[in-house]
Amino acid sequence: MSTDDARGGLNNSITKAVALLNCFTYEQPRLRLKELSAMANVNQATAYRMLTTLKENNLIEHQDGFYSLGRGFLKYESIVLNSMEIRRIGLPYLEELSHNLRVNVNLAVLDDKEVVYVARAETPYCAYGYFHIGMRRPIHCTALGKVLTCKTPGIASECFRRGVTRYTLNTITDEAAYLQEIEQVRLQGYAVDREEWSNGINCIAAPLVDGVGDIVAGISISGPTSLYPAEKILEHVPVLIDYAHRISAHIKLRGSSR
Repeated sequence: MSTDDARGGLNNSITKAVALLNCFTYEQPRLRLKELSAMANVNQATAYRMLTTLKENNLIEHQDGFYSLGRGFLKYESIVLNSMEIRRIGLPYLEELSHNLRVNVNLAVLDDKEVVYVARAETPYCAYGYFHIGMRRPIHCTALGKVLTCKTPGIASECFRRGVTRYTLNTITDEAAYLQEIEQVRLQGYAVDREEWSNGINCIAAPLVDGVGDIVAGISISGPTSLYPAEKILEHVPVLIDYAHRISAHIKLRGSSR
């Protein structure tokens, strides 16, 4: 076998292994072999061999007929987060803003057409809900999703073509209405989520841009409607935009967003 053939076989095996790993989601953390085989389009014999190898390396667990991601992945989380330049740049600003306003402040990026939270500064004055770094949310019902896609409406349109979920009565499920919303976001420089993802939670967000004007991340302020009804949280828009500009200036100075 030639070197190229061997490399091609290795690449194909890696691709299949990654496809198997990508089958696991927050909503479906445990799957049977038959399900994994069908979802990853890998025959069961091959899937079984790959899952067994991954299990030997603590990247897969197998119990009661179900496979799940292994604890071996946990050691990579802090490494990934520490490698993100945008997180290292943004976190001090998030903490300062959270302290000054007594609000929770989030930093997120767009990944695979989803909002991924990579940093958060919390305050005891505004404790609510459950949050973890790496949490993913849809773009169509979050203020961060709106700012992250306001210059790339094609991404939003693709999400709507695949189908979006209504989470509350305020969730935008009409593509034309959403595109109009993000165009307004692009023009005004901030976005609002009025209980569109979760009842009882309001949020505002602003984009972070790099040296060529591309949106590389977003920051947001969120809180319960009991403390932050729509008119109250909107009072924080000017200071949120100011911090977004300050972080963006730092990004441009460092010449990196990763």
